[in-house]
Amino acid sequence: MTRLLRPLAAAAAVIGAASLGAYAVSPDAEPLVPKPVAAAAVPAPPAPAAPAAKPADLKYAVDPKPLGDPVKKGLKYLADNQQADGGWAQGGGWRTGGNGGRIEGKDVADPSDVGNSCIALLAFLRAGNTPTQGDYKDVVRKGLRFVCNTVEKAGTDDLYVTDVRNTQLQSKIGPFADTFLSTLVLSEMKGKGGDDEKRLVACLDKTITKIAKHQKDDGTFANNGGWAPVLSQGVANKALARARLNGAPVSDATFARATKNSVDSAKGVATTGVTAATGSVDVVAIRSSVVPTAGPAAPVSPGGPGMAASRSATIGGAFKGDAGVPLYSLSQGVTNGQDVLNSVNADAEKAKRVIADPKASKDEKQAAQKTLEQRDELAKENVAAQSQAAGQFRNPDFVRGFGSNGGEEFLSFLNISEMMVVKGGTEWKEWDGKMQDTVPKAQDKDGSWSGHHCITGKTFCTSAALLVLLADRTQFPDDVIKAAREDARKAAEVKAAEEKKAAEEKKVEEKK
Repeated sequence: MTRLLRPLAAAAAVIGAASLGAYAVSPDAEPLVPKPVAAAAVPAPPAPAAPAAKPADLKYAVDPKPLGDPVKKGLKYLADNQQADGGWAQGGGWRTGGNGGRIEGKDVADPSDVGNSCIALLAFLRAGNTPTQGDYKDVVRKGLRFVCNTVEKAGTDDLYVTDVRNTQLQSKIGPFADTFLSTLVLSEMKGKGGDDEKRLVACLDKTITKIAKHQKDDGTFANNGGWAPVLSQGVANKALARARLNGAPVSDATFARATKNSVDSAKGVATTGVTAATGSVDVVAIRSSVVPTAGPAAPVSPGGPGMAASRSATIGGAFKGDAGVPLYSLSQGVTNGQDVLNSVNADAEKAKRVIADPKASKDEKQAAQKTLEQRDELAKENVAAQSQAAGQFRNPDFVRGFGSNGGEEFLSFLNISEMMVVKGGTEWKEWDGKMQDTVPKAQDKDGSWSGHHCITGKTFCTSAALLVLLADRTQFPDDVIKAAREDARKAAEVKAAEEKKAAEEKKVEEKK
């Protein structure tokens, strides 16, 4: 691994003291309609990717729970609502009309789209279904073929993988959500495609190439607008990390840019919604940013019904892309930090073998040593960032609010779950316990989950909620799990030593 990483410097500022910024637009305001997106200007073609490797051998990081009734009901709902073409529609709710306003109702077309189909497929995959095995193998096979059919028809010049426009996902988290989600699910399904494996791999290569071509130096993408595009950016980074981890041809340059974006996200997280006195996230500010602006769940403030109307839908807080909701950027920052570290941990294990190999050259051993040094620095800063954020995950107010959440909240909690599960331990058990208690309470009688603002479609909300409940079934290479556990052990030792030192210093002060 050549110059792959910039250290996660200042990532410990994930939760920093700051004041609330100024806000102007409601999360339920008419969504901004993305302008037609031309191919982004690229100064040079993407660096060639390394040859594809075989998929990694994966295992559970924790012992998975049996599938509970809420999960079974949710999967059945998704299976029952799969379209004849194998895809999934957004499942009702509004969409953006041609003139920019919202349209909804029984007469509004709701075609299958790639983004919703991919998040549904990921839920089935996490529950143990593939195109060749599981109770829903036929559903998954049809869904995979829908995604491949659509990606195969897409051009090669722009970043889109579909000609379906004006979906909630595109309006709210970014116009390229379909591309990023397809890369993620194809990465996770790599090696499991059965008769469609060659198509799957070809489509994955195509989406990775599109991402590499349009990725800017800072890891972002031109014209990736919307209400909270930080969330689709997070999916893009996660997809590249998972693809690389599972042997897909992601170049070092492409991965380095995704890593840079993860670094920058960790630096900028929580510069809004943070109390200066305690350095902790102002959960009231978070929840007032995401609840409905009308209806029985809407808050009432001195400014009138719908306090959320004062929240930004366009610029976020002190940095762009999170709509002024620290939950979104917090979850993206911590999950992407862990995502890239997971991939680098796999590189580090290979580097150790090179160093131990008597046949390896001096240059090879030096490069391997550099990889280990970069891994250690990244791990140190990643632990610091997660430690700063950990207090929020234990805050009951932080996880309260299901029933007045949109799909963005379910996705944010999924991000946090996937960051925690690879390490396991007490923090994971506490967080997952809260999710297992709260998420099912928001489930509808038909087995679905609905959003109450922004992303309201049942397909995305149901799939993301299921993925939160199924987070214990996320799989990783054994080397990655061992490295994450070792990092957690070292962090616990450091914390214990710091607490002991603080207690001793306190005793000394008390005796004076």
